[in-house]
Formats: sequence, structure tokens, C-alpha cells
Amino acid sequence: MKINSVPWREVLTDEAAHTITGNVNLYESFPIPQLRTERRIWIYLPRSYNESNRCYPVYYMQDGQNMFDQATSWGREWGVDETLEQMAQEDPALEAIVVAIDHGGAERNHEYNFTTNEEYKFGGKGEAYADFLAKTLKPYIDSRYRTLPEAEHTIIAGSSFGAYISLYTAIRYPDQFGCVGGVSFVMWHDSGAIIQWIQESDLSPALRVYLSIGELETDNSDFNRAAREHVELTRQTLMTSGIPEQQIRFDYIPGGTHHESTWSVLFPEMHRWLLQP
Repeated sequence: MKINSVPWREVLTDEAAHTITGNVNLYESFPIPQLRTERRIWIYLPRSYNESNRCYPVYYMQDGQNMFDQATSWGREWGVDETLEQMAQEDPALEAIVVAIDHGGAERNHEYNFTTNEEYKFGGKGEAYADFLAKTLKPYIDSRYRTLPEAEHTIIAGSSFGAYISLYTAIRYPDQFGCVGGVSFVMWHDSGAIIQWIQESDLSPALRVYLSIGELETDNSDFNRAAREHVELTRQTLMTSGIPEQQIRFDYIPGGTHHESTWSVLFPEMHRWLLQP
């Protein structure tokens, strides 16, 4: 695959408008053959990457435009770059490569769901998207960068539907993805499909899963209560399907919302827990 990344400043030219920190490059049009499309992909490299021969754990994060830059985010960035830069100064063992894949705009809800919601008319492309992550993107990244390619060092993460497709992908491809970070994990829309998927799959007993839900995901208290119950059900199902309790963390966030302002605060602890159990 003959494609090249470029420093973000060569693409996002109005530097003063952007909030990107550290060594971040972009693939402006990375091909997704499984979906017959292409997508912008961001690559964050650790502080020490150009100063050592170390290999690093890797994140594959959904909704890439929200990870590093206020100017490209849908509302507010996660600040993953600033967070990792700071954490690396405190503990170099927490350094990681981050591969952040932009969502597809109107295609997001289709690509982040492996079943189709007939009522709301979305979903159905999640299997193809997961195939892209496991069979196209990860092999490319492992060949191009100094990664720790084993599943135990490979984290797939996201929020909301991004959390949902991350868990699905890790279960579908246990030899590629050994850790899941899922904040504001949702399954209100799938009639229990993800639970059935967990129950019917041959789970890797080494899988590590971080899940969270906020107290105030929406302004509907009944929905919020159900959302918390859904995450607890997911946790219980993972355990009864063979994942040890100590490898699943569920954080309920008092006052937490369905927004980057909550997710950005959660990221440091999620990162620390996934990398340093």
C-alpha cells in the first residue's frame, strides 16, 4: 500500500486555529476497501519515538477528529495528545502510539453498528468496518511503525457507538485486539445483539475491558437508568462468558455526560488502567 503520512501542519494550514500538541501526522485519504471509501487517519507518536528504538503499545480510536484538535472536533476535543505528553513526563512507561480514525459523518451510525436498527434505519456496516481495522489498518500500522503488535498491547477504544463497535471488534478479532476502552458505552438500539454476540463468541480469557457510563448521559432519567443497567449487563455477560472479573472495569460517573468534556477527564485513568493493570 503506497500511501504516506504528512505532518499535520502541511494539511491543517491555519496553525493558530488548531490545538494539536506533539508529534501528530495525518493520512488524508487512507483507503477502506471493505467499505469502498477512504478516510482521514491521525497518527500520534510518543515523545521518545524519534529518540529511541522502543516499540510501543497502540490505540485504535474511533471518532478521530475529536481526539486531538478543537478545530476539527464536533464540539470539544478529548485532548489525548496533551494528556499523553503530560503522562509521558510523569512515567515513560505510559507512552503509546495512537491511531485515530475519523468517523464518516453521515455514515458513522452505519459503520459503528454490526446490526441494523430497522426503526431508525441505521447500522449494518460494522462488520466491514471491523474487518478494515483488523485486516487492513492494523497490519499496515504494524509494518510502518515501531509497535508492540501483540493483542495484549493493542487497545481499541471509543465513545458511545464508538465504544460499541470497539467491543464488537475486539471480540471478533481476539488475536489483534486485546484491550477495549469503551466510555459512554451504549446498546439501547440493538435488541440485545451485543449480548448475544458475547455469549456466542469464543472470548479470549486475556481480554481486558474498561467501560463507563455517566449519570447524566441524557436529560431522560429513565434512559439514564437503563443505560447504566445495560453496561452492568454487558459486564456480567463478559464475566459469565469467561473474562475474569479483575480484567473488567466499570466506572459509573456521577454527573458524567455524553460529551467530550466527560470523556477527556476519563481518558487518563482509562489509559493508566489498560496499560498498567
